[in-house]
Amino acid sequence: MKVFVFDLDGTILMDSHNIHPSNLKAINLLLEKGKKIVFASGRMLPSVRKLLQRYFDVEFPIIAYNGSVVWTNEHGKIMELKIEPQRASQIVQKLRSLNVHRQAYMDDKLVVEEDNEHARAYSEHSGIELTFVDDLAELVAEHGATKLLAIAEPERLDAIIPELRDEFDDVLIFKSFSNYLDFVPSQTDKGRALKVLAEKLGFDLREAVAFGDNDNDVALLRSVGLGVAVRNGTKSLKEVADVVVEENFLGGPGNFLLDLFDRGWFD
Repeated sequence: MKVFVFDLDGTILMDSHNIHPSNLKAINLLLEKGKKIVFASGRMLPSVRKLLQRYFDVEFPIIAYNGSVVWTNEHGKIMELKIEPQRASQIVQKLRSLNVHRQAYMDDKLVVEEDNEHARAYSEHSGIELTFVDDLAELVAEHGATKLLAIAEPERLDAIIPELRDEFDDVLIFKSFSNYLDFVPSQTDKGRALKVLAEKLGFDLREAVAFGDNDNDVALLRSVGLGVAVRNGTKSLKEVADVVVEENFLGGPGNFLLDLFDRGWFD
């Protein structure tokens, strides 16, 4: 295998949002072997880059916003999808009527209209400052949005998902965390984004390994030669995975790769 694709939260990151030491060791060994490393996350592009810069002195190809954006240091954004303005505004207004926290990702900024615990917690989690506006619906009605996010208790989100999917059936709506509900353009998924990246950089997806934990990683694992889920992953993801490894907090992906190194798999 020549390409290794890593989801972040819940996969190679511990619950403290730090990369597990086993994962860090394995990734550095892959780099020494000349393997291509890609990171594929639901996070904003600046959030992913900021996190990786804490650990590495090189830039990596990045799939961000669950596949709405594909970026490389050499080419910049080679793909960027957006929810069209009118639809984005309708979603914001709907979430507002349901009294659910909502935020938008626009031009790599995190935009909110309310200063609350959800906004502050997400800002701390992502390492991105909040941008406040008076009317989020009005703003996205002018510019659209790369992604919209609703934040609430898991049970609250579960209760409103059917209604939201019925009303906005032209937008993909799914959980990226138990308390995060993502809204992205209908053609968005990490698997499709990886195919765009593979075409641009000239690598074969059959020679790629991908690691994930959540439903937003299903298309990613299906697109590669070897799909690996962590044990803390969702049932849907583990059903499509070729291999299930230890939980994120135990460094499952790294331990799996280090075992392969010990067996001479990379020699």
